[in-house]
This record gives sequence, structure tokens and C-alpha cells, in this order.
Amino acid sequence: MNKNNNDFFRALFVAILLISFCTNSFSQKKAKQDAIGLKDRLWFGINVGNIGIYGNYFDINMSLMGGYKITKSINAGLILHGFYTYAWNPGPSNNKSDFDFGFGALSTVRIYRNFFAQIEVDKMYIDNNNVINPDPKSSYLFTYLGGGYNYSSSSRWSSSITILYNLNPESNQWFFPLDYRVAFVYNF
Repeated sequence: MNKNNNDFFRALFVAILLISFCTNSFSQKKAKQDAIGLKDRLWFGINVGNIGIYGNYFDINMSLMGGYKITKSINAGLILHGFYTYAWNPGPSNNKSDFDFGFGALSTVRIYRNFFAQIEVDKMYIDNNNVINPDPKSSYLFTYLGGGYNYSSSSRWSSSITILYNLNPESNQWFFPLDYRVAFVYNF
């Protein structure tokens, strides 16, 4: 097992401990709440972010996410990423497109009204055209910390804006550390 995998599992372990701690801390408060069914605790959504046009490149990131509402203020879930890059160059056959992917775990905590903090750990498999590496795709660990704002509506659907910063120095040396997203979520 390489160092990158060990770092991923350590970060995932810390995230699980944080979620467990929060669950235990709020268990008394949870007992006082009205009984809420499983259907009312599940949430899901889609993220669109990191849209960029620069030079001859176009980038877009889309993610599917879903999870469970531990309490009214704390959510935990899983996320599946897809990242598309298209490079157009002069000439008939020099254009190139890449599809990178990854998965991870996330947790959000509502801190004030509709503002929330988020921690996320992702394992991404990224093409190495711009990175000095002989393998065509390599895995990278991203450990995000940040927050956002949820725009609630009269229905269960809402939208949110999230800005996250990658705390992992190994992936920060190759990739821009900020991640920005707009999400459309149900029952968040």
C-alpha cells in the first residue's frame, strides 16, 4: 500500500471519528426531537463547480452526493466526482479531452442560520498530462475544509454555494487548492 493510500485512509478515519463524536455529543438532543422517519433524514444532490476557460482549456466538475441527516444541523454523506477537461489546439487532430473521477466522504455542520462548515476527504484519479509522472492516471488525496451558504426555499429543494480549501500539501503542489461549487440539493 503506498503512502497516498495510507494518507487517504487516515483522513477518512479522522472524518469518521469526527462524525461519531458529533453523533454521540448530540444524542441527548436527538432524543428530545420528534421521531423523524428514515425518508426525512436522507438527502441528495448534484454539484457543479470549478468551471474554467483559460487559454485553450475548458474545465468543469460535476458531483453526485447523498447522505443522512444525523441531527437537524449535522449531515454526513458520500460524494462521487467527475471532472472533464477539454483542450483545443490548432490542427485537425491535436484536440484532447480527459475525464477524471473520484469519490469521497463529507460532513456538514450548520453553524449559523443557513451558513454551514464542511469537511470532505476525496480520492481522485487524475490524468497526468500536466504532472510529471509516467502513469496515465494517478490517485491523489484531497482533504477539504471550508463552508458555504444554503439558499432554502418553501419546498424541500434548495441550492447552496460552497468554497473549500485543500489542506493536503502533496496534492496542493500539483493542483489549485480552492474548490468552488454550486449545489442543488433535496432535503439538505
